[in-house]
Amino acid sequence: MISLENVTVTYEKETEPALSDLTLRIEEGEFICVLGRSGAGKSTFIRTINGLQALTKGAVYVSGKEVGQLSEKETRRLRTGMGMIFQHFYLIPRLTVKQNVLTGRLGQKKAYQNLLGLFSEQEIKQADYYLQELGLTSFADRRVEHLSGGQKQRVGIARAMMQEPYILLGDEPVASLDPSISDSIFRLVRTLHEQRHLTTIINVHDVDLAKKYATRILALKKGELIFDGQPSELSDEVYSLIYEEESLNNRAF
Repeated sequence: MISLENVTVTYEKETEPALSDLTLRIEEGEFICVLGRSGAGKSTFIRTINGLQALTKGAVYVSGKEVGQLSEKETRRLRTGMGMIFQHFYLIPRLTVKQNVLTGRLGQKKAYQNLLGLFSEQEIKQADYYLQELGLTSFADRRVEHLSGGQKQRVGIARAMMQEPYILLGDEPVASLDPSISDSIFRLVRTLHEQRHLTTIINVHDVDLAKKYATRILALKKGELIFDGQPSELSDEVYSLIYEEESLNNRAF
């Protein structure tokens, strides 16, 4: 479904690549967590999949189409099928929860509809459905600036799901949240993943979350893929290699 072939990304004025000769295939329906220290290339990896990051070398294919060879219109269409959950939410503070959720449909609407904020009855019902699924119904008319971090992230997930994606991407979506809230967010995402038969790829620092929810774990270090396997295969030695610190079993909590 998604394949990367010899993908290298080197940013301007940088001597070391952000991604180095990365080759892998992601099958439909997988729930993948990507581990690695800050600067390992996790965000760049996500951005190559949705076409936000140009490649220095190699190719990325999504559903058989080479992302880098798509026209601007085709690239926009590709991105409408990819929901994105961000670390910093990127919600519109002055809008209500429901209005923010409805913005997830903007990529599928005509310019004048977006300008006038015109949404169909079906789209409004769909927004109400996700508000209910994510426990946000009572906050529907509240401006998002008054929500907690965990509540804002649930709004972000609902907005992403409004795109009706077949691929769900997450770039450190729980990095700024408390552990218990992070776990609840991952549980929600995993439930939606299973219900909607999504292919999900999430960057995360928390190894325990990855081992608990992922069906497959990737690990990057200085732009190179150093681990690709099942959560049960993430050994103490691999953990130490990824993070260059204390072993998995000897971490202080």
